[in-house]
Amino acid sequence: MAPPVSFTKLTLSYPIYSVDFDPYNRGYLVVGGGGGEGRSGVSNKLTLLDTSSRSTLSVAGEIELSRDEDSVTSLANLASKDGLISLTGINSSEADQKAGKNEHLRAFDVRYPKRRRRNNDKEETDVKDTEGSIALIGKSSLFKPAQGPKPEQYQRVLKLSPARRSETGSKRIGVAATGLAKQSQLVVFDATKTPVKDADVINRVDLDDEAADLDIRDTGAQEFSIAWCSDYSVYEQTVAYDFQSKKKELTPKGPRNIHTLSKEADGGQSKIRAKYRSIRFLTNHHLLVLSNSPNKSGAELSIMHVYPTGPAAVLFHKVLPSHIKQAVGMDVCALDPDDKGSRQFIIAVAGQDISIEVFTINYARQTDTFTPFKNFTTLRNVHPLQMTAIKFAPFFSPDPKSSKDQYIQLASVSMGNTVVVETLALQPFDQKPKTRFVLSHPADERWNQTAYIGLISLIVLVTAILLQSMFFPEQGQALMQKLPPPIRSMLDGSAAQRLRPAARNAQQEAFEAARGLRDILHLHRKEGGTKAVVLRSPPQGSTALDVEVIPDKAAYLKKDDQARHWHELEEHEKHSWREALISAGEWTVDEGEAVLKGILFSSYAGLVGQVAGEAIRGM
Repeated sequence: MAPPVSFTKLTLSYPIYSVDFDPYNRGYLVVGGGGGEGRSGVSNKLTLLDTSSRSTLSVAGEIELSRDEDSVTSLANLASKDGLISLTGINSSEADQKAGKNEHLRAFDVRYPKRRRRNNDKEETDVKDTEGSIALIGKSSLFKPAQGPKPEQYQRVLKLSPARRSETGSKRIGVAATGLAKQSQLVVFDATKTPVKDADVINRVDLDDEAADLDIRDTGAQEFSIAWCSDYSVYEQTVAYDFQSKKKELTPKGPRNIHTLSKEADGGQSKIRAKYRSIRFLTNHHLLVLSNSPNKSGAELSIMHVYPTGPAAVLFHKVLPSHIKQAVGMDVCALDPDDKGSRQFIIAVAGQDISIEVFTINYARQTDTFTPFKNFTTLRNVHPLQMTAIKFAPFFSPDPKSSKDQYIQLASVSMGNTVVVETLALQPFDQKPKTRFVLSHPADERWNQTAYIGLISLIVLVTAILLQSMFFPEQGQALMQKLPPPIRSMLDGSAAQRLRPAARNAQQEAFEAARGLRDILHLHRKEGGTKAVVLRSPPQGSTALDVEVIPDKAAYLKKDDQARHWHELEEHEKHSWREALISAGEWTVDEGEAVLKGILFSSYAGLVGQVAGEAIRGM
């Protein structure tokens, strides 16, 4: 089984501000950024990355943009036959803006490289076809021109409606919102044609306050719900749009305010309010909103129920861990639903401390309810500098006949020029042929919660009995006799002493069995001694490696004549082991071969034996 979380990292030549996956998850990612206008030495670029391998992240195509214009500030991808149409937010030069011209919405044609094919285990590669390409299609201006001697308006947010998997594709709309504008705007447009023209604009909305974030939900046949948040309020408007006749219907006619953070405390006094930072749809009538508390004192998630009319109801909150003083971004991945519509959502929140918190939450369609947030993992020190954006790859139900491991990818980018793609392994909900997938199994969550409650109850009970024994020895001793024998023996000092060594050994064995190759190597470098780490090749058709800690190296070498150290392997054997380690996500080329020198490599009619035999026969 694949490890629960693995990652790959790549450093580019420019600070990155925007990121988006292929809308059909075909193994590519587009990032953009740069140094902006007139900053010598730092280019503005748009880069296509290949994410098809879980162990490597590589550049598949790149375009260098003008240094006389702004960097890429927002990005969203449309699928095309040969790749993508990437819509980006790039401001024109300051001189053009002063002249009343700012073509801020750009469209790029992104062509994918042809994949390398395998025929009889031999790669057939046409060198001319291995490079992707990115070319500008056109420029558009959707916002009202900025006024003033030094225009600062830019395209802060750009979103497209979700893509649907179908034979005919899905028609999508887009929404762009301004940043730093004297009059904030939000523009809804038809995204089926690029570059976008004035005739493709569906609706323009003048905002009282700047939109911090927005999201779009496909709620029916050619009907879309648009939700956005300002610093203190949440708004919604539904757009019905006929792509052929270009007729539209807005409900309501103007956007409605569905929730506003209160200005007053419980005592009636004014207070410093939290600020909304990000917003995402969970269902057609549920929103997830991320907010930052005042004075960088924390952050929290809120789930809102949106009604057809009137204000939204806040169902419940989740206060984020204390190490997140302020959140910088959020994204949500909706996993595939079952026949009844129940599904699991994965939520990732990026913190100012360069960490990412990953949560899961389960939705029951029959009761229209959510379970509490479950903290799945904390990813720390993800980047060297502040994160700027975070994005999940979309997930679609796999073919029931497919036996491939299922996983979801999470990309994050930073001002430190880095791109990190985390891979989170999924598991089937049950053993049915058409099962849905989850990251954290609800049955495990219920068991953990029950065990936690039971443990706390037991601790409280034992503590009460011990306190009773201290102040009232006779009564305490009588209560002690009512406890089950195992608990009484644990409270007995001599029994506790006998249990400690066995508990330590069991804990150590469990720790080693649950860790991967890297963690076991790190542990045993510290211990040294006669122990050895044995790595066995996988059976044919599998990528999972068998890692075992052997207490006596000398005794083991007498039994296994196939086990050899790294320096004892032939070059073709080393090559095969490198490939196996990379495929299993246990080693990368950047780590070097020094970390492999303390391992015993053993082969039993597996990958290395097969490849070695073929190499010998080919001599």
